Amino acid sequence: LGPLPPANSLGASNCMLRRPSSHIACLFLGCFTRSGLAFSSPTRLLQPSGAQLFRSPSLLRPAGFLQRGLRGGAFNMAAQGGEVGTEPPKDPSGDTIFGKIIRKEIPAKVVYEDDKCMAFHDVAPQAPVHILVIPKQAISQMSKAKEQIGDSPESKELLGHLMMVAADVGREHAPKGFRLVINDGKQGCQSVYHIHIHVLGGRQLTWPPG
Repeated sequence: LGPLPPANSLGASNCMLRRPSSHIACLFLGCFTRSGLAFSSPTRLLQPSGAQLFRSPSLLRPAGFLQRGLRGGAFNMAAQGGEVGTEPPKDPSGDTIFGKIIRKEIPAKVVYEDDKCMAFHDVAPQAPVHILVIPKQAISQMSKAKEQIGDSPESKELLGHLMMVAADVGREHAPKGFRLVINDGKQGCQSVYHIHIHVLGGRQLTWPPG
């Protein structure tokens, strides 16, 4: 078959998902760039972030590949930039991983903290700079903020404070420019139902983002 081409040399037009056989071709040719996934060997699937490495012979079988890829696994993770949106919890006041970080039950690389909020590095960064800013008060979604914490000046001050802190963090860690992102709901790609502002920077970002 000759040497494999570089992982970034094949475009989506070289490898379309039309037949199961094309999945096998993708695996052996070494790349499927349209989904954001890069295949470096027939049994190796590496997500763009490099956070996870899967090794499984079942990837060589069309059924196994489709099952892993199209059922909200590898494809969706890559398409959504490492985060997969989930349905809101039935109990919006329930505990989350961010609550555990606030209580210091789970370690985090904290870059800022005051009595109202905290900022720390994302464990699965999507850019050289990827920091999360969260309120210490539990608020599940931005769209539910008025319902959960009210419409008082204090509530508005808290939300404004989050934005000001995010701007300070962005200026400090990404002085050439940054992006602030708040995911809301499943289609907004929210996976942790505790409001958090993504501060992304450290490289040239593109548009549109999603």
